[in-house]
Amino acid sequence: RGVKGTTGTQASFLELLDGDHDKVEELDRLVTEKAGFADKFIITGQTYARKVDALVVNAVAGIGTSVNKFCTDLRLLASLKELEEPFEKKQIGSSAMPYKRNPMRSE
Repeated sequence: RGVKGTTGTQASFLELLDGDHDKVEELDRLVTEKAGFADKFIITGQTYARKVDALVVNAVAGIGTSVNKFCTDLRLLASLKELEEPFEKKQIGSSAMPYKRNPMRSE
């Protein structure tokens, strides 16, 4: 958002800085940069378009979908013995089934 008021203008900052538009733009740039944003909205209002929320939720959903796919593939490959966790020399399996390799790192 930068340093814009509820109506989406910088009129209050123009008044505070004696009408110097360059100082207002510099203040807007510094606040945006300090907040960690690479870019800012040119015009904003008291409310904002929910499209920003949709973009964020879409990105989070994409990450969740990718993690789910990776984990499912890992379990399937492990069950087919195509991918196994390392088994140390001194490591033992179950007490009832010593040949069994219990997953420790991927569970």
